Amino acid sequence: MKNSAVLYEEYEGKMQRTGLFKVISEKYTIKKALYSGSYIHISPSFYISEVVYVDTDKKAIKFFKDDSYLKVITKNKTYSEDTIIRFHPLDYQHPIPEEPNSFDLLVSQYAGFVSQHSKKYLRDGGILIANNSHGDAGVANLDIDFRLIGVINYRNGKFTLSEKNLSLYFIPKKSSAIHTKQHLLSLNRGMGYKKTASHYLFKRS
Repeated sequence: MKNSAVLYEEYEGKMQRTGLFKVISEKYTIKKALYSGSYIHISPSFYISEVVYVDTDKKAIKFFKDDSYLKVITKNKTYSEDTIIRFHPLDYQHPIPEEPNSFDLLVSQYAGFVSQHSKKYLRDGGILIANNSHGDAGVANLDIDFRLIGVINYRNGKFTLSEKNLSLYFIPKKSSAIHTKQHLLSLNRGMGYKKTASHYLFKRS
């Protein structure tokens, strides 16, 4: 039986997302993050001292019960503070035992509409990072509580952050496309845009 440390190394080897949180932590002051629908993706804890992970997946629940993953974090962490991790085996679409408006970063990756169900835990001025695999970035862009402040792209094995030409993003490829928040929520997938990025950064207002 593989322990959680081995499982993570195999998972991250396929996903290649460790550098994503390095870029974010270098740009913004992030002390506390919420990762709704995290699965076993623990690389945020390499750069952020306090991270709360939430998922109902059976493999994730089993993973976090085996604390050998903490050795991976200790080996790779880039901060001097003690590492704080909480895992909630809960559906993020329902309340979780965390204080509202208390997180600096909200993470949405391949897990549905995290921006809508978990934004109450993000502080004013906090950062949402979302991809658009299920349409969450598109929904956040149409949400009055969020403002697009940057994009991150992944090329040649490296993540790069840009704050330029943001008005070019989220323009539908088809001029006739219905582009409303409610429509995107009903689609449960990302729609086609003329210009896209790997990930999108929003600030909660």
